Formats: sequence, C-alpha cells, structure tokens
Amino acid sequence: MWGLAFILIPAFLVISGSRLHAADGLAAKYPGDVDIEKDPAVFFADNFESGDMKKWDQVRGPVLITEAKPCTGRRCVQIKMTRGQNTGGDAIKWFMPGADAVYARVYVKFSPDYQYCHHFVWLGANQRTNKWSAFGKAGLKPNGTYYSTGMEPWFAWGKNPPPGELNLYTYFLDMEVDRKMNKYWGNSFFPPGPGKGQATGEQRILPRLDQWQCWEFMIQANTAPDKADGKQAMWLDGKLVGEFAGIRWRNDLDLKVNCFWLEHYGYDGGDPTKQFWRDSQTVWVGDVVVARQYIGPRVNRE
Repeated sequence: MWGLAFILIPAFLVISGSRLHAADGLAAKYPGDVDIEKDPAVFFADNFESGDMKKWDQVRGPVLITEAKPCTGRRCVQIKMTRGQNTGGDAIKWFMPGADAVYARVYVKFSPDYQYCHHFVWLGANQRTNKWSAFGKAGLKPNGTYYSTGMEPWFAWGKNPPPGELNLYTYFLDMEVDRKMNKYWGNSFFPPGPGKGQATGEQRILPRLDQWQCWEFMIQANTAPDKADGKQAMWLDGKLVGEFAGIRWRNDLDLKVNCFWLEHYGYDGGDPTKQFWRDSQTVWVGDVVVARQYIGPRVNRE
C-alpha cells in the first residue's frame, strides 16, 4: 500500500543546466543491462549472475547468492537479519578516486512480513589516502574529511507502515545537531524537497513489500568550499520523488564520492526499532549499477 499520496514529480533532475529524463537514463542504451558495465560512465555493476561476490571489495555477514526470487536472470542477493545471531550483512565497493556526482541504482525486494531496518544503501566520500574515512562516524559532525548519504526506509517510531518511508539519511558539513541528545545523527531529507521536509507527511513515499522496485539516488558535490550548491536526489521506479538543493558537502574539492555500501543493518543494541523486531527479516537485491550519470530503471530486451 502506498502512502497518503504518491507525488507526481516530473522525472527529471536539473544538473548543470541539463535535464535528465527517466527514459533517457544510461540503462536505456543497454537493454537488459547487457554490457552496461563497459560504459565509460559506469564505475561498477553487478547483476550477480556470476554466482559469487568477487566483484565487491568486502563482504560481511549473511550475504548469499540465491536463485530464489530473482528480479531478472537466474540470481540475486539475499541478506537476512536474524535476531540474536547477527545485525544483517553488507557488501562494500570502492571506486577511487571517485567523482563529484555519483548515481547508484539497485533493485530491492522486501519479504512480505518485513518490518523495519536501521540502515540501508549508502554512498560515501572518503579521503584518497583513507578509504574508511567516512565509516564509523555515527553521531559526529563531518570535519571536511568525509560526507555521505543513504537511501533508507524510515519507520518514524512506528507511525509509518513497513518498511517505512523513503528518505535520504545524510552527513554533511552544515548538518544540524540532535538537540535532545547533543549528537550529530544523520539529517533526514523527506520528499519532495528542495528543503529537508518532514516525516509522515502527506507526500511520503512508501515502498512496497514483496515486490521488486528500482531504487536510485545521487550526490552532487558543492563547487567551492564556501558554496552550498551541492545536491542530492532519489528516484523510485524511475520517478523523481525527492530533489534537495543547497547542501555544502565539503570544504576540500578533492574529496569525491567514491564508495557504494550495500547494507542491510539492524538488530543492534542501538536500533530504535526494537519493539517491532521479528525473529528474522529478509531483503533481496539485484542489478546494482553505480555511475557518474543518471542510470534509470532496467529496460527489457526485445
């Protein structure tokens, strides 16, 4: 079931004076995503048909290749969180030195009985000399050596039905502090923008359970240390659902987006969804593409 309203935003994003249409994304040039990894704009692509996770730099936890429930082809990835046993699983891909604008697309399917997770898919900017500089910074305000954003479903303390509403969970130079805890938790950006918006509003976007959907999000860095002209945006099934401007990501122009983190995380000690935990929660993932331009949904082969 969708939220109170599925907002009809034109499916384009204005970047450097050009319009990006869903029908004109990178995927439109490669029906079935065949050979999309060979495009010079693509940093990384994995449809998991290889049957292994060797393309990824690091894989942790119950990240399994499966032939059950694939969105296309024969295989996809299953990541299960099991209560009392683990906090989910993840896979990381770095593409150094990166770029000022990076887009990530991933197909996602939640189990029909899914509740909520803590964190999900993520793009990060790390120092060239320290690929981990954007990791492990929860609760801290960025100091100019990293920035990040994650496309996540937000449960809003149970006010949203599972799996939660789409938002971008963001760490950047000028982020706001949580005044109740005096911590710099990621600032959430809710559709449609250009400001941060609010949770559980009439224009919330709720992904479906037990159905494959195309998730895509991007970061565009600011052009000067003192300019808040950076952007971020997210799409669901090729529709632009949130576009957010006026962000100062960095004060060092050499700090570029260079990491994609496929993360299904929860059941940890600090997880705010404890009262909603089930014994296990499963998500399936397919057809990952990371590129320096808009990708768009996969186009079927004729």
